[in-house]
Formats: sequence, structure tokens, C-alpha cells
Amino acid sequence: MAPIIRPVGVPHVADPVLPPRLVYGELPLSSRDGDRPPTALYYERAQGEGGGLGRVTFEELDAVRAARGERPPYDLRRETAGEWVFSMGDSPWLRERHEYETRHYDTPLLDAYQHYVFLFHDQFVEAIAQGIWFDTPDPSAPMAPPAGHPLDALPDTLPAETHRSPSGIEWELRRSPDPAADLLRWSELCSQHLYQFNLVLDGRSSPAASVWLRSVHGVSRCRMTRPWAGEMARRDGLVQPEDFFEPWEGYVGEVAARRRQMGRPT
Repeated sequence: MAPIIRPVGVPHVADPVLPPRLVYGELPLSSRDGDRPPTALYYERAQGEGGGLGRVTFEELDAVRAARGERPPYDLRRETAGEWVFSMGDSPWLRERHEYETRHYDTPLLDAYQHYVFLFHDQFVEAIAQGIWFDTPDPSAPMAPPAGHPLDALPDTLPAETHRSPSGIEWELRRSPDPAADLLRWSELCSQHLYQFNLVLDGRSSPAASVWLRSVHGVSRCRMTRPWAGEMARRDGLVQPEDFFEPWEGYVGEVAARRRQMGRPT
């Protein structure tokens, strides 16, 4: 079966002639580098957009590769001249990576990851990731991490709704300030941070779980995740935080029980 190749609607158009630059890895080259540079694909934006650098960063990148050639080994039919990013369904490379990940790490890829192709004049770049995000980096610090990335924690400056669990622990809820229509549109590229749940322990508020919105092929879903623990629950559509209160309160109850065992206050 031939792969199903779909153009991806993206906010930038790459220059039709200039080559890209792929930056891979996180190793700082000196103590002055500060934050680790993200793995990213840099490109010059088309003159119709005013030129300047554009950048693609990745959500849960699994693999990336680049090759020289005006003709990639796929039938990438452009419907408009500005199309340059594609998603490949039934990808042999994605199946290969899925088999590797499940054999060695028990990490399935087929349901959540996509095979992206970025087409330039005589080069093409491919990536397997859960999502992609576009920004215009600061020309004075082009390798600095993107500011305001949708995968970042929600700002502490957002209003916090205070709750108290039946287990006695206080917790806070923060909501994304962005309109629902924008979040739905942006979620077609990358997961969007809808809600953040913070535990208040020993007088300190710390992020403990988040709800993410992602839309793939017209289907929107929300996931609640915890750092290092992964997914706690998922729901279809654009949901309210109350739709995740049950799994969240279950987790808070476990935290309270552990603290009582250690003789710490809840």
C-alpha cells in the first residue's frame, strides 16, 4: 500500500530556494551557552512574509534525518506553491521506528506519532514526532529556546483557582488564557497546554499534572499527564477541567496517604 501523504497547514512559507539548517542535540558547546539549544529546523521565510528566520521545534521527537536532492522518494504533490510540510500516513519509517521502540523500550509510536517531511529546493528533512511548532526566533539569540512555547508550563502570573481535596490537601488550577478557537486551531500542529494542576504542600505551590489538547485529522482529544509518570486519563473533545477531577483527586488522595505514613501534614 502506498503511503498516504497529506499537506500540513502551517503559519509560515519557507523560501523556495534557500536551504535549511538542522540543529540536533542538546550539548552546550561552552559554559556561556546557557540553556540547551532545542533540536530545531531553521529556514528563511519567503520574501512575501518579509523574510527572516523561521524555526520548527518538535513535540516528543523520536527521530530526524536529512538528505540532499530535489526529488524526495515520495510522491509529494503540491496543490499550491506554498506547500512545503507534509505528513505521511502508513509510513514504513514510522513502522520501523515503532518496532524498534516497542522491542527495546516498550514505547509504541503508531497511535501518537507522525512522519513529517519538510521540502526545500534541493534538500528535504524528515522527522518522527508527536507534533511540530513554528516560531520566529530572536535574531540576536536564534538558538535560545522558544519563548511562550505551547509545551511550557503555564505562567505563575495566571490567576489560580484554589481547591481543597477531600483528603485535606490544597491544590490550585490554572487555565490557558488563549481563546478556545485558537487552541483548537493550534492543536492541529502541537499539543496545547489547557490546564495546569498544582499541589500546595508545605506552603509551596508546584505543578503536578497538566491537561493537553491535541487534534489529529479532525479529531480532538485531551490528556492529563504527570511528569515522569505519563498519561493519567484522556477524554474526547475540548473538555473542562472538571472532566479530569476524578483521576486528579485519586492521585491527590495517594499523595495524602503517603504523607500521613511519613508523619507529614496534609
